[in-house]
Amino acid sequence: MISTSSKENTHEIFEEIKTNLTRGVKDRKHAFHNPVFCNVDQDGGVDSRVVVLRKFDPINMILNFHTDYRSPKVSNLKQNNKSMLVFYDHKLKIQMRIKTTSIINYQNEIAKEMWDKTKLLSRKCYLTSKDPSSLTTLPEDGIPEHLIGKEPEFEESEKGYKNFTVIENKINEIDWLYLKISGHRRLNLLFQNNKPQFQWLIP
Repeated sequence: MISTSSKENTHEIFEEIKTNLTRGVKDRKHAFHNPVFCNVDQDGGVDSRVVVLRKFDPINMILNFHTDYRSPKVSNLKQNNKSMLVFYDHKLKIQMRIKTTSIINYQNEIAKEMWDKTKLLSRKCYLTSKDPSSLTTLPEDGIPEHLIGKEPEFEESEKGYKNFTVIENKINEIDWLYLKISGHRRLNLLFQNNKPQFQWLIP
């Protein structure tokens, strides 16, 4: 947690950012576990959705989440890989807007490594017969009927790998905002070679 003494120390703030992103991966109850991911859609508009933070690499400053290769966001990122993740923790009173460059990992070593670590219940999401965002006449999730309410067997779950994708998001810039009634604080962290340059901003 950002203490009164550290909320104006740039290096301590950076360390707290890394600590909370790491916790966001490991702790499903942490507010940073489910950031909002934003990208540019095919019409030049902004598309946003909540994702699950799956990995944070504090050395290379990369954030990962998983998605279905058939998802529109994948084809959109192929056209424009500029993206942003937005985090907010109401207990810490911290908002972060993180500008990133997204990299699509599909059918490669990174995707395979993460797939092997994916639980059967999560693998089921990639066994849908219909593409994500495709039209349907019924309110359904596309999961095969025989899998409704249960996990797939391992052998069947492996079929989902063809749809599994890891999106790596290289951090370029962090806009950190600390909200406090006695005085808000806002810090910009611009990264070069994974090292931040700090600049205070008016909130």
